[in-house]
Amino acid sequence: MPALGRLGLRARLAVALVAMAVLAVGTATVLANLGLPSRVNEAAEARLEREATHLAAAAAAFYEEDGRWTEEHVRAVEHLAAMSGISIELTSGGRLLSDDVPRHRLGAEATVTTAVIADGRRVGTLAAQPAGRDLLSPEEEHLRHSLDRLHLAAAGLSVLVALSLAFVLAQGLAGPLRRIRRGAERIAGGDVDARVEPSGGPELAAVAGALNRLAETLSHEEELRKESVADLAHELRTPVNGLLGRIEAAQDGVLEPEANLRAMHADALRLTRLLDDLAQLADAERPGLLLEKTDVDLSEIAAAAAEQWRPRFTERDIGLETAVGPAHVVGDSDRLMQIVDNLLANAHRYTEAGGDVWIRTSAHEAHAVLEVADSGVGIAEADLPHLFKRFWRGEKSRSRATGGAGIGLAIVAELVRAHDGRIDVDSEPGRGSIFRVVLPGVERVHTMGRPPSRFLHTHGQSSA
Repeated sequence: MPALGRLGLRARLAVALVAMAVLAVGTATVLANLGLPSRVNEAAEARLEREATHLAAAAAAFYEEDGRWTEEHVRAVEHLAAMSGISIELTSGGRLLSDDVPRHRLGAEATVTTAVIADGRRVGTLAAQPAGRDLLSPEEEHLRHSLDRLHLAAAGLSVLVALSLAFVLAQGLAGPLRRIRRGAERIAGGDVDARVEPSGGPELAAVAGALNRLAETLSHEEELRKESVADLAHELRTPVNGLLGRIEAAQDGVLEPEANLRAMHADALRLTRLLDDLAQLADAERPGLLLEKTDVDLSEIAAAAAEQWRPRFTERDIGLETAVGPAHVVGDSDRLMQIVDNLLANAHRYTEAGGDVWIRTSAHEAHAVLEVADSGVGIAEADLPHLFKRFWRGEKSRSRATGGAGIGLAIVAELVRAHDGRIDVDSEPGRGSIFRVVLPGVERVHTMGRPPSRFLHTHGQSSA
């Protein structure tokens, strides 16, 4: 088997088809050889019985001519038997009449005994057997050998047909597979624009289509990576350039010191917030994120976060309403607070003055649900699949104006995964958005056998 595994596709396909052809023909040959000899022997035995019956009828006719057995009668019967390739033993009243019997007469496998009936009475017994030692006649032997040769010819022809078919099929499979391999090698080499033409049947076409979709995803991810680097550079450059400009102005004595210090402090705070966001994202994406999981009520966390944010909402004339019901989960209270805080920050950023924001918690069967809804600008349907990717932002000019770096929702998605939950978004441009976090309830977590204390997070899945 290891040697077969080293063969190419065409060679393995040829071996498989040839093996199937040989097996099929071999099975047919074995079955034919098991059944054919018995059928041929049965036919030869039936022929011998007919010949014996015919000779007995002829012997009876000869006997009726004189009413007794004569030497001429016996010789005539022997002559007829010899013409049919049969040896006979003719007896009457225990007396042997015919001496033209081979030595193997009573030991032959096929001997047919028939009564000789003349004038309604039995006048003798005729035993017939083949003149040679074989039951089959030369014609029958020739027929059996001919069938054996036909079986061998069919086996050889099947092998040739199998080889030809294997070559045709292997060519049809190997060509598309080679194209798929070359496309995969180009993609692995960094050419994310490489594509493979689907061909070779539904299965290979599906593989080629999957590879093309992978290349499209990698291409899109590469574009996002470049955009992310550009966005991060822009976010860092703005406060750094501000600091450098004000330092130079201070050195030249152009700006009043106190106002300059306040502006420099604001730039430093902006830079610090960006670095804090990056650190939080790195923590949230660590495979070994260690969570202090306990039994907590999500409604208490949501209410506390709402009270912290209420002054900022009031300052911008945005209404903040809470409808929090008991929703117990097993989670890290600090990380859950971070989820709520980032969702409220996102709603605050994209809701205009005079709008409203709602925060709700509830329990549904074995799950706890947190919802943060707003009457803000909403999200385009085309942007929804990218919403939780790091540094991704729709309408980037407006996002920069609001101060977002495209990190907060990515942190939310990672923390929700860390709690084995999922996050969904319902949004419509101009009519606001609803962010819905669904986490396993306490009973479900305990049923699954997970401890409510320290818990080492491993990667999960999110519907976002």
